[in-house]
Amino acid sequence: MNPPAPTPVPINDIAGPVWFWPYPLWMTICAAFALLVILVGLIYVAKRLLKRKSRILTNRERAIAALSALRDQMAGSDPYTFGVEVSNDVRSYIQSEHGLSATRQTSIEFLQSIADHALFTDNEKAGLSVLLERTDLLKFARAEAGEAEMLDLLETAVRFVRGEVPSSNVKEGKLAR
Repeated sequence: MNPPAPTPVPINDIAGPVWFWPYPLWMTICAAFALLVILVGLIYVAKRLLKRKSRILTNRERAIAALSALRDQMAGSDPYTFGVEVSNDVRSYIQSEHGLSATRQTSIEFLQSIADHALFTDNEKAGLSVLLERTDLLKFARAEAGEAEMLDLLETAVRFVRGEVPSSNVKEGKLAR
């Protein structure tokens, strides 16, 4: 006797793909589009912020920023160092803004070189003369200066850089407040 023939296992049809995403297709497309719009908006804002931060400062803005940084460091500062910094900032501003060799000349040489120059008004020349004289006293004579004197010197330098040296402020070699 022959063993009975095994019964074949029935073959079922192959089922198509099963959709397993829990959201409808139209909702998924709308969400992807919204996400894309938000991403583009963030990139646009980031580029504008970077562009604004990388703006090149003018010579005047750079000098005023340097002098403002000195204001923050003024408390307890050595008058000599303070005088050197104020003088360097003002001289660098003049050299970069007007192309004069202010950083390579002594105060007297520089003032003589601009005496007949039409670049500065007589009031600006007088104010600059007082400013350089006061910084030279701090630098070379090692004069003592309190916080009020250093603040006054700094304000004089900022007013000069801004071009705010009115004629009523120049009196007997000193700038009045």
